[in-house]
Amino acid sequence: MSEAVREQTEQPEKIDNTIYPFVVPVKFHNSTRPYSFGTDMEDLAQGDKVIVETAQGVELGECQAVPLSTEKFPPRMPLKPVLRRASAADREAHERNFKLAEEAFKICEEEIAALDLKMNLQSADYTLDRSKILFIYVADQRVDFRELLRRLNARLHCKIELRQIGERDKARMVGGIGMCGMECCCSRFKNHFDVISINMAKNQLLALNIEKLSGMCGKLMCCLKYEDDDYKILTEGLPKMGAHVEYEGEMYRVTSMNVMTNEARIENAETFQIITIDDLKTKAEVRKGVTLAKRGSRAPKQVIRNTAHPNQPAERAGKPEELSPAELSFAASPAFKAREQSANRPARPVKERKQEKPQNGEKRQANAQQKKNANNQQANNRSRRNQNQNRQPNKLKEEARNNPNVTVRSFKSSRTRAAEAKGETK
Repeated sequence: MSEAVREQTEQPEKIDNTIYPFVVPVKFHNSTRPYSFGTDMEDLAQGDKVIVETAQGVELGECQAVPLSTEKFPPRMPLKPVLRRASAADREAHERNFKLAEEAFKICEEEIAALDLKMNLQSADYTLDRSKILFIYVADQRVDFRELLRRLNARLHCKIELRQIGERDKARMVGGIGMCGMECCCSRFKNHFDVISINMAKNQLLALNIEKLSGMCGKLMCCLKYEDDDYKILTEGLPKMGAHVEYEGEMYRVTSMNVMTNEARIENAETFQIITIDDLKTKAEVRKGVTLAKRGSRAPKQVIRNTAHPNQPAERAGKPEELSPAELSFAASPAFKAREQSANRPARPVKERKQEKPQNGEKRQANAQQKKNANNQQANNRSRRNQNQNRQPNKLKEEARNNPNVTVRSFKSSRTRAAEAKGETK
């Protein structure tokens, strides 16, 4: 039976308060760690096969150590009992259940494909007496498997349970090797899953790359939780990554920190320094709203101080004097240069502004003349079309009169033709 399901149902509904004199660790064929069971048999040895009672039913397991007295090692929770030693018939039934479980797994996959259900079947396990079979599957959403249960009951003829698990439980069942080169923590020793958040990676000053921070299950790695409390204590009072600080009279930007090696790197446009974490906490002061110059830019040697605003240098007030390196770096920043350029930009003369109006008026007149010419052209084309239409019938009449081989048909009424004939005779 799956370890993920066994842990979810480790505590039975009815608590057995029976006190056993000995406790023995028992491991099952598909689990990665042993479980404690109570027993009265003191002569059990490591490697013995025993029949135990679990929340899912009767199962066969293997003892991992000799029994220990509950007086020296009291259990933390009620224990399930060891029923007996496994006989030869129990071992044969256990081996036969493996083959029957494989056949049941194929049957379940066929029915899932026939019903087109979106579920990924993981395992199938029989109890020792084959009175119950447990199917474990992974699905993104809840699956309506009522029709699947009806079909499986008709083919397997036993009690059937379908259990859905998550991606982390699937990784525990399958197992694997992590980025550290060791077996995954979930399948090696972890009893329950902790809540992992991206803030734990931020506390450890890690690059927020989800691919590198994810484990075999696709979720954030469990090991981010292990050192989170220590990093919270070590990083308390430190400036954020990328913050601007003033250190020994110069402005820097924090580019990297490593609390384990007790080193921090700060740099500006001219140089960089490697200082200790303690110096970064005590000697460096965070300066907000300061923009550092880019690499390669040179700061002016002398800047005139504005007496009204000492922190903002300006050229039009005060007396020139040499400033501190922090003020020089601020004066060399792009924001200060842009402000000075806008302040020193000369205003346009009034004559240039007045000359723009006649130019705009000439453009408007040219546009009006173009529209007038276009309208005249359209009127000329229209009159030419009318003249051609009026000339065409007269030309046909002349050809009909002059040429006896041409017959001109008229669709006028008889009364109109008679009136025209009388008019021609008159």
